[in-house]
Amino acid sequence: MKKAFILTVFITLFVYPSTSFANEFSLFIKPCKSCEWLTYPTPFRLKEQCEIARQGIFIQGMTKCLKTD
Repeated sequence: MKKAFILTVFITLFVYPSTSFANEFSLFIKPCKSCEWLTYPTPFRLKEQCEIARQGIFIQGMTKCLKTD
């Protein structure tokens, strides 16, 4: 019974990762003023991680880190 419960919890975390870690930060990139904001495909759990990734992007344009719910 305990193994079934643990297996169910792990499956739930893998199937619904965005609900299990609701306080994530997303990196948004805007290559030009008239372009739409593009979202980096991998969310970050900490704002510091997002800011480090933001500093590592060398493109013309704007970047920002926002908290996603």
